[in-house]
Amino acid sequence: LALQFQSVNYVPATGIWLDSSGNHDDAQFVNGTTPTTAVYVTPDGLSAVNIVGANASYGVGSHFQLNTAISAASGYTVFAYIASTTATGSRSAITGGSGGGALEWDFYGGHDDFLQEYQADVGHGTATVTTDGTFNLIDLAVNSSSYSFNFNGVADGSGTGVSFGNPITEIGNNEGGGDMFNGQIAEIDIYQGVLTPAQIAGVEATLTGEYVTGTIPVIPVVPEPTT
Repeated sequence: LALQFQSVNYVPATGIWLDSSGNHDDAQFVNGTTPTTAVYVTPDGLSAVNIVGANASYGVGSHFQLNTAISAASGYTVFAYIASTTATGSRSAITGGSGGGALEWDFYGGHDDFLQEYQADVGHGTATVTTDGTFNLIDLAVNSSSYSFNFNGVADGSGTGVSFGNPITEIGNNEGGGDMFNGQIAEIDIYQGVLTPAQIAGVEATLTGEYVTGTIPVIPVVPEPTT
């Protein structure tokens, strides 16, 4: 696990999102109005980080900038429990990179989608992503050999994989700054490499327990003391 952003660990007063993976990849929101915390919004009543990219006050290029980039060497498995409000014809990026060839994971044309930034639109899921504020669990596993999508725990498309030329450095936008995420994010988890189907099912079950059934507690992390 390279990165875990849970809404309970977002600090709206500073725009800092604390990483609960133990790898200290905290992120700072930059270039615009700091997102707020929406309370009691998930099915079991937990919070989410409220990002409304269509609102001009956030500014072009607004995003969470990671303190530490996440290497693309072995590919990724990425999970998100989110409520998208992106218009069907718009592109709205959940992850982005520092240059061409990074993983841009987004919504486009009503589907979960991913690109090598500025190089190729590689693949997309088949399910229609709701844009009415309903929360969905989405995940993507991709390396140089293959890729696969899941949507709410169900297989949602697969194909030939790709390699990425730059690391993930941003959450909530792409490198170009024009495809900002619209909606609410309860959690994003990013793993190095491709997890097995059993491991993916396990993470999905955990996210469901955290935000749908309320059977798994989400525990805040304690920030490191500053000097």
